[in-house]
Amino acid sequence: MNDKSPTIYDVAEHAGVSIATVSRVLSGGSASAGARSKVEEAISVLGYKSVTSKQENRAIAMVLSSQQNPYYASLCSGASSEAVRAGYLPMLYSYPDTTPIERITEDLLANRPAGVLLAGFAVESITRQDQTRICLRRLQQAMPLVAIGPPIEGVECGSLTSDPSQCVRKSMAHLTMLGHRRIAFIGGDRSASFSNIRENAYHEEVLRLGCIDRQDYTALTGCTVPAGELAINMLLGSLDPKDYPTAIFAINDLVALGAISQLHRHHFRLPEDMAIVGCDNTFFAPSITPSLTTVDLHPRTHGCTAMAELIAAIQGNRMISFNNNVECSLVIRESCGAHLGVRHFD
Repeated sequence: MNDKSPTIYDVAEHAGVSIATVSRVLSGGSASAGARSKVEEAISVLGYKSVTSKQENRAIAMVLSSQQNPYYASLCSGASSEAVRAGYLPMLYSYPDTTPIERITEDLLANRPAGVLLAGFAVESITRQDQTRICLRRLQQAMPLVAIGPPIEGVECGSLTSDPSQCVRKSMAHLTMLGHRRIAFIGGDRSASFSNIRENAYHEEVLRLGCIDRQDYTALTGCTVPAGELAINMLLGSLDPKDYPTAIFAINDLVALGAISQLHRHHFRLPEDMAIVGCDNTFFAPSITPSLTTVDLHPRTHGCTAMAELIAAIQGNRMISFNNNVECSLVIRESCGAHLGVRHFD
């Protein structure tokens, strides 16, 4: 005899509707009359029992940066899948990067989700760190909190990330192994902590690996496809052709995509004239020409793990504090020139 109490999954299966629909009916949200009738009938037949109001709250907020970057889409997919698997309703809060953290905090406190997962500018912006700390402490007093990104000084919450410097170090080591010494760094800006960390790692590796150290090999133009195009125009416009870099590290795959497009327009052969490495291992990386060597930060795994930790805290009615680092992986394809063998550049 199965004494297991019916779950929200059982109700959804019996009613032939989604878990999100069941959650809306249980919370008094909007649902069609037909769907509501099916859910209510399933609850009656299965004997599904509501518990305390705190336990009835199955909504988990996911606060992410703009969805234009495929990295966040992958992260969101992993987190959503884990939330649904555990019987929770993932709710996406997507804000422009210019949104004040105070506005985000007030929205979350007004809606009172069971917990909140933060990623992107909300935890990585360094322009208003004091305000960010104050707001996150307010949220911690109301609900469990997990952040995906570098640890936030002064905030004792769950934190999960890949070392932002490691992707640069692995890429630089690989490029120098191939013989490159004139390596440029493009993309990013100094308002985000991950960008600063990667830029600093680049300069450290230039010195450690004996590469050519030039200030004009750095072009901090942003994190979009147009930012990659602009970075190439800046490099080619400011340098004598004999001083052009032979390789480029792009802060993400979107920037690398823009750089590759612009290099093609300038009739560069890739990777013969210019090698390039991106970061994020986005879905389009294997399909562009040449296929993009990039660093996989495993965002889907980040999302799943962070959500699992958050749900454990919700179910245990406890605050959490941890800092987990996930190893990144260099994915070698054609754009770095590895298939050409080791080369040496004057």
